[in-house]
Amino acid sequence: MMGLQSTTAVICPETITDTAERAKVLDLLGQSRQVVDISFNQMSHFCGNVLEVQDQSGEKILVVSQSAFDAFSQNQLNVLSADKTLLTLNIPTIEKIGGGSARCMLAEIFLPKV
Repeated sequence: MMGLQSTTAVICPETITDTAERAKVLDLLGQSRQVVDISFNQMSHFCGNVLEVQDQSGEKILVVSQSAFDAFSQNQLNVLSADKTLLTLNIPTIEKIGGGSARCMLAEIFLPKV
């Protein structure tokens, strides 16, 4: 239903049924990120299952499955790629049988650099 990046947030607001809670979440996200609203249909194509990573030089990369990429609108892709490179993976077996997508296949490491 949601993926958070450094400057953007992909979210399906329809999944938050309490309208007051939905407004709070969108307001909070909008204070520090550009919000990309996705529909239930886009959510079912794993648009919320994306992950921002960095390469060794610090460049931001957004890992997105091919099915998610195909489900995003061009405007949404423009917002997401404004400050990061989109890396698209074709992983239909994982999405169909595993029930997850790109974010589920990657591990995040939050250790300080030494």
